Amino acid sequence: MAVKRKHRASHWRGRSVLVTGGAGFIGYALATKLADIGARVYVLDIKPDLPAFSLGKRNVRGKITYIRGSVTSKKTLDDVLKRKGIRAIFHLAAEAIVGRALKHPAKALDANIKGTWTLLESARAASSVHEIVVASSDKAYGSHAKLPYKEDAALQGLNPYDCSKSCTDLVAQMYARTYGMPIAIARCGNVYGPGDTNWSRLIPDALRSTSRGRMLDIRSDGTFKRDYIYVDDVVDAYMTLAEHVERDSLSGEAFNFGNNKPLKVSDVLREISRNTPHLEFQILNTAQNEIQYQYLDSHKAERVLSWKPKVLLRDGLKRTAAWYSDFLPNLKNPGQQ
Repeated sequence: MAVKRKHRASHWRGRSVLVTGGAGFIGYALATKLADIGARVYVLDIKPDLPAFSLGKRNVRGKITYIRGSVTSKKTLDDVLKRKGIRAIFHLAAEAIVGRALKHPAKALDANIKGTWTLLESARAASSVHEIVVASSDKAYGSHAKLPYKEDAALQGLNPYDCSKSCTDLVAQMYARTYGMPIAIARCGNVYGPGDTNWSRLIPDALRSTSRGRMLDIRSDGTFKRDYIYVDDVVDAYMTLAEHVERDSLSGEAFNFGNNKPLKVSDVLREISRNTPHLEFQILNTAQNEIQYQYLDSHKAERVLSWKPKVLLRDGLKRTAAWYSDFLPNLKNPGQQ
């Protein structure tokens, strides 16, 4: 039976919310949305500060309280949760780049796994916390012969990044089931949209390459198939899940969030070319330790949460291309391009 959606603003207005990893791509979009509708938003991140740019129609960057620190520090977490009276936690802090995790597995495992259990230990002792969403990933499933992934599929990530997300997911489930904590897990596909400055990802790199008039290098053979989901839909998914995790007894539950329309890399490049007709690329086929086919079945989220993605790829890419066309020429450090 589908959950009846409540008016979101009334749930979040005045609510103290912690977003770990909130200076990252998805975390900043989430923090911006929460601040825009009246939540008291605290961001914990190891970066020097929030991104200099604003997102959305209104600049609410000044309404977000930034705390520089690591989720692997229990002292920091205990202090933040107690002093700020945090009621909702969105745990997004992680090593999110597959290539970096491959080069530095110990750092990725420390950030992604230790960071999760450290946060949840602090939350377990904090009586103010009523809802926790842990960001897992479709990568947590690892390689399966049967696709799309459904939530009951085994978590068997074997590459450093995939393994770290499998473990993150299982640690979250353990705390929820063993200690009765209000934790739900979000497993998303490949997220794209305004604000992503991780240039190793396909869509930001394609738009940056076009702006510089250079050739885009494709690591795979072009046939890798993935879900692509617009960042606003992911923010909506996280918030929807948090709103219902305690009230509707979803503790320990995992939900897939994707478009249910997997695409090859070559298909995405074709769609990007609609907005950037001068895109040129070359297939290198040098990808290592990456699974060729990964995509999700998101019907549980539709059935239980009444959640569905709203932004089609074509519309999402159009909005994304427009954002980068404004952002890229104004980068203060040309080396970032």
